[in-house]
Amino acid sequence: MKVISVMNFKGGVGKTTTATNLSYLLSEKNFKTLIIDADPSGNASYFYGKYDEEKPSLSWVLRENCELSKVIRRTKYKNLDIVQANNTLVGTECACFLLEEQLKKIKDQYDYVIIDCHPSLEDYTMATLVASDLCIIPIKLDQYAINGIELMDDQISEIEKIAGRIRYKILITQFQKSVSGRRGYEELVTLNRYPIFRSVIRRTVKVDESTYKRKPLEKCARSSTAAEDYRNFVQEMLQEVNDNGLYD
Repeated sequence: MKVISVMNFKGGVGKTTTATNLSYLLSEKNFKTLIIDADPSGNASYFYGKYDEEKPSLSWVLRENCELSKVIRRTKYKNLDIVQANNTLVGTECACFLLEEQLKKIKDQYDYVIIDCHPSLEDYTMATLVASDLCIIPIKLDQYAINGIELMDDQISEIEKIAGRIRYKILITQFQKSVSGRRGYEELVTLNRYPIFRSVIRRTVKVDESTYKRKPLEKCARSSTAAEDYRNFVQEMLQEVNDNGLYD
């Protein structure tokens, strides 16, 4: 079982879009997949039609009230389950190794676990990073993108002092073939400081439409550029994980 978190301290970069489309595409490839919503806004839970303030959620697990296996729910898609989040997650405190320990108990049930993280360094966000084999950092190329990456790198370095190495890789989202877009890409690549996926996710209105329809791009806009890009991204990620064993 591989655990992959999606995290950025900056909003509006396609974090939940990446988590939901990644989880769906993996499930479509017949990988048993679990998406864990670790953001109190519950956007991934809404997306999959599982947001409910009355039903068990991730906060139940992190407060050590129940086992992770007890809060897993099925989505309408084959091979794809979810652990929902809601506003009860706000202020939740937990040990940084708690989620990792809970995930070990279900390691034989899933091939991939995708975690949609909260964009701030709360206790439960640290727990998701500690539990992850890989952290994907989606970024939108603008004048603040590099600053955001540096902040993430600094925070991850601090967590590594407690938990050991945390691998991460950058995914460029909402890419536009403009002068500023190309310049931002060239600047990020030439820095040669951060690991970056070759795949980029191009900007398209179809992404916004998919969130309103609450359907993965593959289900509602398969011919869109972003759907094609996410398919390429998943193939690239799988090749690294499976062929090169980078995250073993």
